[in-house]
Amino acid sequence: MTMAVALRTPTRFALILPMIVDFGLPLVVFYGLRAAGVGQWWSLLLSAVVPAAVVVVRFARSRKVDYLALFVLSVVALSVGVSAMTGDPRTMLIRDAWGGLLGGLLGVWLLGSVWVGRPALMYLIRAFVLTKVGPDGLRTWENRWESDAPFRHGLRVITFVWGCASVVNVVVTLVAAYLLPLDLAPAVLNVSWPVILAPTVLFHLYYTKKADLRA
Repeated sequence: MTMAVALRTPTRFALILPMIVDFGLPLVVFYGLRAAGVGQWWSLLLSAVVPAAVVVVRFARSRKVDYLALFVLSVVALSVGVSAMTGDPRTMLIRDAWGGLLGGLLGVWLLGSVWVGRPALMYLIRAFVLTKVGPDGLRTWENRWESDAPFRHGLRVITFVWGCASVVNVVVTLVAAYLLPLDLAPAVLNVSWPVILAPTVLFHLYYTKKADLRA
């Protein structure tokens, strides 16, 4: 029993660590600098360096080109440059909010697919199903769409939930970036998605088992 727990612990920590680094570390840097009396602009700038540094470190370790990472670096560089020219720290907050707009577009796609064609979630989790049950299991799972009405309904429900979660996150971050005080907005921007994601994942696990949607 002890051996099994010991073997599982690194894996769980490895899953949690990226979230701590991506969401928690920039907040620690920002509020630590603010507590030390550093201005808002410099605090936001230095906290924005954190995700850029993480991208560089991950590239140095994997030696693989990550185009999403390159996009993140480009957005950070652009926002820092614009903010430096305007002297407005809110520019960097707006960068973070609009960077999350890609998630909003994904949410709109998910919601639209609930009523048109097959739910997009079927395509998004296809690789996961293939890894789990293999090609034959994947075909069996996909064929349920044609003959199993509760299966179709269940997939539409879970796709709708994920679409709503993605859109709500974008709305929250945009409101935070444009309207909240500068010292409060970074916290909302960093914690909004984890706060929305946690209950969504719990519902996903519960509902997919209850509605027999799993492969």
